[in-house]
Amino acid sequence: RDFMIMGSPMTAETRNGVFVNSYNVQEYTSANFLPHPGVPAGGTNFADDNLDDWNPASGAINPGEGYLVYPQAAYNDPLYDGPPPVTTLTFPLTYTQGTLNNGTISRSVLYNGGTNPDGTPNILSNPYASPIDAGVLIANNALINEVYFWEHLTAPSAGIPGANTINVSMDDISMYNGTMGVPAANDTGTSTTPNGVISTGQGFGIKAFGSGTVNFTNSMRLTSGNSTLRTSQEEAEKLILKVANDSYDLRSYTGIGFRSDGTPELDDNMDSNRLATLISLYSHLEDGSEQLGIQTRESFESGIKIPMGFASQVEEAALFEISIAGLEGTSLTNASIYLIDNVENTITDLTQTNYQFSSNKGTFNGRFTLQFEGDILSTNDLALETIGVYPNPTSGQLNIVSPTIGIEMITVYDLRGRKVEEVSLNGEQSYQVDMSAMDAALYFVTIQTENGSVTKRIVKK
Repeated sequence: RDFMIMGSPMTAETRNGVFVNSYNVQEYTSANFLPHPGVPAGGTNFADDNLDDWNPASGAINPGEGYLVYPQAAYNDPLYDGPPPVTTLTFPLTYTQGTLNNGTISRSVLYNGGTNPDGTPNILSNPYASPIDAGVLIANNALINEVYFWEHLTAPSAGIPGANTINVSMDDISMYNGTMGVPAANDTGTSTTPNGVISTGQGFGIKAFGSGTVNFTNSMRLTSGNSTLRTSQEEAEKLILKVANDSYDLRSYTGIGFRSDGTPELDDNMDSNRLATLISLYSHLEDGSEQLGIQTRESFESGIKIPMGFASQVEEAALFEISIAGLEGTSLTNASIYLIDNVENTITDLTQTNYQFSSNKGTFNGRFTLQFEGDILSTNDLALETIGVYPNPTSGQLNIVSPTIGIEMITVYDLRGRKVEEVSLNGEQSYQVDMSAMDAALYFVTIQTENGSVTKRIVKK
C-alpha cells in the first residue's frame, strides 16, 4: 500500500517536477522481466525473478508511460531509518511542466517472448487531462487484450512469493477487458471492480504478446468519470463468481459475460487469462483448454454449459465456498445458475444457495461445470437440453447430469447400434458411467427421463 502507479497529462513533466517531493520513483524495464519461479504456472504473473524490472526514474516523465511512485518511505527500504510510514496521509500532486497532452500519444511496448512466452508486462498510463474509455483503448490496440489495476488493499508480506524480503500480492490486482471487469482477489466485496474508466494520471499494466506501439487518441477521451479510477459501451449479460476460504481469509473472482459478438472460442479483447492468485476459480473453453479469469460467450441462451477449474496454493486440505458476487442483465437475472461438482457429483443452484467443497493444494482443471437455465425452459423439450455429459472426449468416467428432471435409464450404444451398457435409475439427477473398459471409439448415450429422452454422441479415447 506504499506506492501508486501513475503518469502525467503534461508534455514536459519531469521527475523533479511533479514528483520532486516523492521518496522514490521507478520506471519499468520490460526487457528485464522474467516470472518468479515461486509463483505457480497457469495464472498471469507480474512478479519478477530478481527485481531488475523496476529501476530509478530520472529526467522526463514520458506521456503514456506508467511509473511506480512512493510518496513516502517504503515498508521495506533498508536505507530508511525513520518512524514507520504513515498510512493516512494524502499527497497532492501539481503538474506544471509543459502543456496538456492532446491528439495521438504513442508508447512503445516490448515482448521478450524468447525467454517469457506467457506475455511481458508493460506499464502505461492515461496521458490526458480527462478520463479515457478502457474499452475503446483495448478495441483500438491489437497489443492490448486487457488492462490491470493495482488496488492498494494489503500490506507487503514475507509470505508472498517474490524476489524481495517482503513482497506485494497479485491478489491486489483487478482486471478489465472489452466485456467486463473483475475485482481484485483481496477485495472482500466488489468495490474494486473496474468499469472501464481510466482517470487522469492513472497507471495500469498490460501483458504484451508482441512488440509494437500502443496509441492513445482523443476518441478514447470521456467528458465524465474522472472522480473514479476505474462503463462498457457494449451491453452484456455479466456474472461474477466468488470463491472464498474463511480460515485463511482468501478469495478470488472470475467473470462470465454474454454478448452478441462473443463465441465459445478464444476471443481477442473479450477472453482473459486468470491471475496467479493464492486461490483461483476459472473457466475453460468447451474443449477444456485455457484458464480464464474472464470469458465472453455468445448471446445468452438456456442450456449453455461452461467447464470450470479451481486452483489452490493453500498447503493443506481446506474448505471453500463458491457464490454469486455480481449479476447484470435481464436474462441472467431471471435464470437458474447451476454449479455441478464433477468430483462429488452434486448440483447446486447458486441463485438459491452457496456451494461448499473441500480441496487439497493443486490445480484441478474441469472440477466444475457451470450450467444456465433460463426461465423459458418450462417445456419438456427445452428441459432436456440442459442435460450435460462430460468430459467428452473421455478416457474413462463419463458424468451425466440432469439439473431439472430425473433420469430413469441410461443406455450406451456402439456405432453398430449394439447395446454396450444399460443402467436403470430412480429419478437421480446425476450418474457416472465407467467407460474405461470400452474400446476407443464413437458411442451414443441415450438418457431416458420422466419427460422424454435425449441422445448424446461420446468419443472414448
